[in-house]
Amino acid sequence: MKISFLGDVVLDKPYKVDIELDNFVFNLEYPLSTSGTPAKNKINLGVDTPYIKETFGKFPIAVNLANNHIMDYGEEAFLKTVDYLTTNSIGFFGAGNTKNNYNNPYIFGFEDKKVALLGYSCPSTHAVFGSDTSNGSALLDVDAIIKDIHSCRADVDMVIVSLHWGDEEIKYPKPTDVKKAHMLIDAGADMIYGHHAHVMQGVEVYKGKYIFYGVGNFIFPDIEVPANYDGEKFQKRIIKVPQKNNKQALMIGLDESLSVSCDTAFFQDGTVSKKSVKIPKWIPRNQKQYDLAVMYERRLGTMQRFLQHPRLPTFKQIKIFVGLKG
Repeated sequence: MKISFLGDVVLDKPYKVDIELDNFVFNLEYPLSTSGTPAKNKINLGVDTPYIKETFGKFPIAVNLANNHIMDYGEEAFLKTVDYLTTNSIGFFGAGNTKNNYNNPYIFGFEDKKVALLGYSCPSTHAVFGSDTSNGSALLDVDAIIKDIHSCRADVDMVIVSLHWGDEEIKYPKPTDVKKAHMLIDAGADMIYGHHAHVMQGVEVYKGKYIFYGVGNFIFPDIEVPANYDGEKFQKRIIKVPQKNNKQALMIGLDESLSVSCDTAFFQDGTVSKKSVKIPKWIPRNQKQYDLAVMYERRLGTMQRFLQHPRLPTFKQIKIFVGLKG
């Protein structure tokens, strides 16, 4: 028996998972409703038909709700999402309000063990955060997370902290995030389960504990969605086509003895299947290392896009390519 921790999932229709999953947890990257008031000035994700059981063949143990899209259609859609999850006995964590501590922790039994799940979203993701009076994601605040870890540590055998963080499309964790991850392990967390970058990021073992900085997308298809709501109407529609690195995923495995392992998968032609994929290993240790690596990655991406769709670059694009601000 094994629990699999998966990355970002967006289901606009049923997809196929050609992997045997005993039990699983994933990052639910959207509300299960488009009823309500859309969030302004952003890309809005949401569906009115969940397709979770149709895709996986079963429901997950739990889903992480701490992310930058769960409030894309406001309170009404969030509450409908919670109602669907509750009705189908799917646990959830990482979003809510201060009164329910953002539904952290979610504790479940695994054989003769107990596991606690805690979820938070970094301010850099531009999530909608909850408060005393409104729902939203739990804020990634190290002191608050440490308090949550301490509150459940004595009652469970394992504490897993789920973090929506990192720079999108960058395969390296930010040095500040590395420092935060180490602090959380020092405070009693047993594993860090990261997502948001839409690509796989490095894996580190720190003091015997696994830190998965970014597990990538598990299912993230081509999408065409509304965007830039101005309070009255959407200003445009966005088409996003994932590239090869957006289709690669880490799958974290947790067995009955609470030993951690990982495997890789690939999403192609509507199906997720196991596939050997190179996992990034390098972890930048300071901001200078990170900035140089990011500049290289962005230049490489620019060249790849140019080769796919050749056209004369703008002056702004040239400035960015040579390392100047646009």
